[in-house]
Amino acid sequence: MNYLHQSKVLVTILCLFAASCAHEQYQAKPLEPAKVTTKILNKDVANADFKAYLIKQGYVDNELPFAEWDLNELTLCALYFHPKLDVAKAQLALTNAAVDSANQQQIPSLNGRAAHSNLANGDKRPWAFGLDVEIPIETSNKRQIKVEEAQHLAEAVRIDVAETAWQLRSQIAKDLLRYHENIALQKQLSNELNKQDALVKILEKRVQLGMLSNTELGAAKLTQQKTLFSLNIEQVKTTEIRAALASDVGLTSEKFNQINLKPLDLEATLATQAGLLDTPTTKKLQEKALLNRLDIRRSLEKYAAAEAKIKLEVAKQTPDISLSPGFAFEFGDSIWSLGFSSLLNLLNKNQTLIAEAKQLREVEGAQFEALQAKIVGDLSQSVAAYQANLQNIRQLQLQQAAQSQYSQRLQRQFEAGLIDHLELTQNDLNTNLLERQLMDAQFNSLNAALALEDTMQTPLNSNQNKLEFDSKILQIQ
Repeated sequence: MNYLHQSKVLVTILCLFAASCAHEQYQAKPLEPAKVTTKILNKDVANADFKAYLIKQGYVDNELPFAEWDLNELTLCALYFHPKLDVAKAQLALTNAAVDSANQQQIPSLNGRAAHSNLANGDKRPWAFGLDVEIPIETSNKRQIKVEEAQHLAEAVRIDVAETAWQLRSQIAKDLLRYHENIALQKQLSNELNKQDALVKILEKRVQLGMLSNTELGAAKLTQQKTLFSLNIEQVKTTEIRAALASDVGLTSEKFNQINLKPLDLEATLATQAGLLDTPTTKKLQEKALLNRLDIRRSLEKYAAAEAKIKLEVAKQTPDISLSPGFAFEFGDSIWSLGFSSLLNLLNKNQTLIAEAKQLREVEGAQFEALQAKIVGDLSQSVAAYQANLQNIRQLQLQQAAQSQYSQRLQRQFEAGLIDHLELTQNDLNTNLLERQLMDAQFNSLNAALALEDTMQTPLNSNQNKLEFDSKILQIQ
């Protein structure tokens, strides 16, 4: 009877063990290219979820949809729709799962065995059963150290997500400025072409009257054709640039062409830029860059993870312990036991792995120093390029002022009958050329400011700090 009771107990324990092995069922999730394509094509700024996201960012309902889109609005569109950010966020979710895995305690294991003897006699029972429980005990706080290391690595990946978002914003800013420069250049070329048309008409009349040779007329017509060709190229570029902007924000060209881009007030933008960059010294910009750059913050997290790895390898010098209480019924005898096991680690105190972890820390430290040196160098070059563009603008503005005074004198001479339309029109073309040179210098200055902003990896506008920028990313579900 005692034998039957023990058998039932053993069977019950084995059934409970089998039940404890239940796990989540596998669910297939195959990729369906057709559905992915449909999802991409259906991305739309009129989407209700996107509107809810914009309201979450502080916009009010009556401001939506935007009448005109600028850099901030296009950036929010990219943060919501661009698939590149989805990849980075999926990688972040993976590292967050690794933190949870590192925090899991070691689970006790259950071991069972059964045996049968064919040499049974009256004193022995033919069956033997055994059941052992192995209880692992982690020493030296290893689990918390693993969690610390995983958290630093997860934070490094979170910074990767923010850097991906920054790269999207940076590319949008560059392409948007390229679009505005393209529109401004078309306007300049159109004005220049109108004046060249007027000049050609004047020269044609003079040739007809025998006052001028065809050589000068041919040269003027050639210049006219070159300007017309340049204008046609810039008009074609508009479509290309808008397609690039559509890709930057994660929309198709058809959907992107439904939105209106805000016109650029060049003078006001230059004045704002000057206000932001004239006050800070290069040293202050360096301090801001070294504190805020995403790759600096990521490098610090990787260094901290390397520190945690050293702590873990040092902690592993103390081996873990495993307790194994058990019960056995062997051919009629009941036996209780308590096992104890641990790695014998007397000779090799994990020195090799500790040395490897320390070397990893040295590598991360050297990379951090090299990164800081590169940032200081890049920032100095960006500031120098910006200042050089400012100097070029000042010189062109002086030339423009002198040209303006000269044009006024010519106008008075024309009104007094001292000169004719030809000289006045040629001077207008010279003025146009100088205006275009100044416009090029102004856009070069804006591009230099973008390069400086990119070097610092933070918006120059103080109303858009890094924490707010990060929060916009993390609020997307």
